[in-house]
Amino acid sequence: MISPNDFSKYKRLVEVIRDKKGFGWTGRDTLDRLIIFTERIETLKFLQKHLPKDLRLKDKQVVILHGGLPDTEQQEIVERFGKEQDPVQLLIASDVASEGINLHYLSHRMIHFDIPWSLMVFQQRNGRIDRYGQERAPEIVYLMTESENEKIRGDTRILELLIQKDDQAVRNIGDPAAFMGVYDIDEEEILTAAAMEKGQSPEEFVSAVEKAAFDPLAALLGENDPPTGETVRTMKSAMPSLFPDDYAFLKAAIEYLKKSLKIQVAFYGDEQRIDLTAPEDLQRRFRYMPKEIWPENGEFVLCTDRDVIQNEIRQSRKEEKAWPRIHYLWPLNPVMEWVNDKLQAAFGRHEAPVLNLKSALTPGEIVYVISGLIPNRKSHPLVHRWIGVTFQDGKFAAIEGFEQLMERTGLNRKRFPNPGKIEDGNELKELLPTAIKKTIQWMSEERKAFEEKINEKLNDQLGALERLRSKQYTQLEFRFAESRLSEKMVKGIKDKERRRIDQLFDEYLDWVQETMTTEDNPYIQVIAVLRGID
Repeated sequence: MISPNDFSKYKRLVEVIRDKKGFGWTGRDTLDRLIIFTERIETLKFLQKHLPKDLRLKDKQVVILHGGLPDTEQQEIVERFGKEQDPVQLLIASDVASEGINLHYLSHRMIHFDIPWSLMVFQQRNGRIDRYGQERAPEIVYLMTESENEKIRGDTRILELLIQKDDQAVRNIGDPAAFMGVYDIDEEEILTAAAMEKGQSPEEFVSAVEKAAFDPLAALLGENDPPTGETVRTMKSAMPSLFPDDYAFLKAAIEYLKKSLKIQVAFYGDEQRIDLTAPEDLQRRFRYMPKEIWPENGEFVLCTDRDVIQNEIRQSRKEEKAWPRIHYLWPLNPVMEWVNDKLQAAFGRHEAPVLNLKSALTPGEIVYVISGLIPNRKSHPLVHRWIGVTFQDGKFAAIEGFEQLMERTGLNRKRFPNPGKIEDGNELKELLPTAIKKTIQWMSEERKAFEEKINEKLNDQLGALERLRSKQYTQLEFRFAESRLSEKMVKGIKDKERRRIDQLFDEYLDWVQETMTTEDNPYIQVIAVLRGID
């Protein structure tokens, strides 16, 4: 039986936790909780037995979490660890706690007592505290055992390399899951074991895995093959808007809806906040959502200020509320979706508003604001454009982007009085088919440009996926090269694994093709018509 005094790694763990040069952790701050990850259950129990005394903690301040516990008990432990009023301060966990749970609410410190042989496990562990909503910089410590044996010392250099790669990922330099390119924990452990068995140096290990590694998701984003040595950037874009922010839009929308609906609402511009009592049809929507989302008395408090929302989240955890009192106002909020639906319903089928713009357009100028969308085979939009199709004195003139149209007319900067009278609606109806025809032709050219850009890269990556499939076959052969099982059993297992590999890759290839393939049949919608008047 090994005692704490004989276990040098354990002694170093206590030093790292207590020493001010390490964490300087005392366990007295309820907002500063600690997580220790270990690979083996026996080690976990050893730490549970001895750490309370050596860290001067009470037994109730230390909990363990592992796969042998019932699911309900595991969930209870996770919830307790995230509640400020609960006495638990230290969580000692196996890798069951590294997948899909939040531990970041009151903790930003983590110790890897055992070093896993898979970077994906590192990523899963670190992701429990290094995630959205974490308010402090994560502090992560890796405990390595140094050996006097030259062979073992060489093996630990491989583990040191994994720590280095993981540390880079923590600092947002890369994705550890892409390093080995196999995207499977068991396969990563096999590659690490093979490198140790062969006595590879870290440099040889890096060279071997980088030659074989391939990141299919990055490939689709164009991040695998930077052109002519340039750094590839992921480009993000947002649809243009006539409103400066979500608060301004929702305020304008509700004020419009109040003309025909009874809506109890209050606006607080300085706070970017809207208090809204849910009408009956909005209440019906929430019947199909989790009950904790529904606010007290049906009164929604919506705010765009993220600092306010973060503070409300902290407060709800202290008071054991399931949901903050103040809801974040953003495009995907159910209230915002409800308002959008109500606005769309204000216009009948095949109807669009007509705006008379004095001075912004020339007399006789008509602009159809049109949305053109080309989906993939899964009906997800791949090419989406808003354009202005312009006519002058009854003749087609040009097509321009919506941003350019806003800049030219000032639609997003000022208000235009609109008398609401259409003196000659027949002209608008007569020009509409031409506007639609021109839009379809323009969208077809946009689709061609998109296809030309994506197809060559897509074909290259489909070939790379096939090479990755072959590599999986090779790894499968390697796994059973020295198996003690009978030839018949090995063949059965390998055949089953090959079918699993084929199914995985075939499904992914189908997904890629369905996701990136478009049809030359755009969905066209007339948003509005702008008219120049004297």
